[in-house]
Amino acid sequence: MKTSSPFSLFDVDMSHRIFVGLHISESTGKEVMKWSEQWKRSIPARWIPAHNLHITLLPPWEEDDIDGVKEKLKTIGKDIGLLQLEFHSVLYGPDPRKPRLIWAEGKTPEKLLVLKKQIERSFPNAAEHRPFLLHLTIARFHENDFRSFPVKMLHELIAWKDHFTSFTLFESHLLRSGAQYEVLGNYPL
Repeated sequence: MKTSSPFSLFDVDMSHRIFVGLHISESTGKEVMKWSEQWKRSIPARWIPAHNLHITLLPPWEEDDIDGVKEKLKTIGKDIGLLQLEFHSVLYGPDPRKPRLIWAEGKTPEKLLVLKKQIERSFPNAAEHRPFLLHLTIARFHENDFRSFPVKMLHELIAWKDHFTSFTLFESHLLRSGAQYEVLGNYPL
């Protein structure tokens, strides 16, 4: 929300672009970076740095009341407990015929769906209305750039595992070099 006053020379933007997700561990981040190094010369994409790796549970939305969001998040996920996730392959996504991402996929455990639904019920205006697919974005590129890629098929088998005892509220800062994510709070499961 932009506010202005007759005493101000500039409009002030008070809203924040936030989202909810699972922050990937340092050890899984190292595995992803090791895998990515093999492909950076072959695939001219914008590779996600390890500190920004996450699984999105509620996509970004504009929010003025960050404290209110934090209070709601404190009441979510208490019955979930330890959440274990496994990624089995890396491929182009979300549509392999017109890709714009490189991501790792895995089977979605029921506990993850329960957590996602709890979060969506608390923030219905930010909820996505499409089926959830467990994925971890590793790189982004413009759909039109794919035509020039030397590697058109990507389906690498992997065995990355991670576990979570909390979920995270992030703020997204959009920069020329890509988004940077700031952790605003962690909430125990």
